[in-house]
Amino acid sequence: MQKRFVLFVAASVVFMATLLLIDRDGVAQQLALGISTAVFLWAFARHSDVEPRQIITAIVVATCGEVVLSLGWGLYSYKHFLIPLYVPPGHGLFYALAADTANQPALQKRSVAITRFVMIFGTLYAVVSLAFAHDAWGFLWWLGALAMIVRSRNQLMLSACFIYTIILEWTGTAIGNWVWTADVPFVRLHSANPPAGVGILYILLDLIVMAVCTYVLPARSRGADVSSAQSALSADLVRFADMSGRDVRSPLPSQRPHVDLAADLVLDRD
Repeated sequence: MQKRFVLFVAASVVFMATLLLIDRDGVAQQLALGISTAVFLWAFARHSDVEPRQIITAIVVATCGEVVLSLGWGLYSYKHFLIPLYVPPGHGLFYALAADTANQPALQKRSVAITRFVMIFGTLYAVVSLAFAHDAWGFLWWLGALAMIVRSRNQLMLSACFIYTIILEWTGTAIGNWVWTADVPFVRLHSANPPAGVGILYILLDLIVMAVCTYVLPARSRGADVSSAQSALSADLVRFADMSGRDVRSPLPSQRPHVDLAADLVLDRD
């Protein structure tokens, strides 16, 4: 693995743990935390293979999701601010982590084993959470996340999403930075804190970001370098669209996942 990537992951663990521990009320404190997170993201993202437009898109999409899911739907609430100011750049950070993970050759070679571990662990976790915490909402979310991972041409990136997300959720809810509503509004299903399948939100974020970057904000140059994560997720968009009967094709043939090692290990289930 690249030394830069190892440093990125290690520094992110320390930074996020510290950030959650010092999270406080007040506009000044929130501004400081938000700026610190943005600077941290910029410091590592500028050396990453992940395109800046993807990270920016992830921040915008995720922030809209925060408004809808937290303030609108009421699925969860934060302790110190309506939406803490470190959350938007934090979403960009976690997107960059997952995309960078999927671009590591050493991890691509172990994609099948990593994906198998996530699917087995996630299923066991969802079942245990359902049995002991009555987490029906989390169980349904996990079924959705599992289906997306199974169908994906970049299982490594989606598996990384689940791993990073569940660690973050365990930490944030344990410290008390946010809490998930026990009875899901309008649905009348019980949720654990956090729900077992919470990783589905970041999986959906990744797919939405790639949809926007592929079809709405395509790269300016047809010859531009495209990461294996982007090429494989672009193929995912076509596969999921095919499942719904729509004819969607990538405008950039060079983005086909022929260079993605993880995708080569996945059997075509169509």
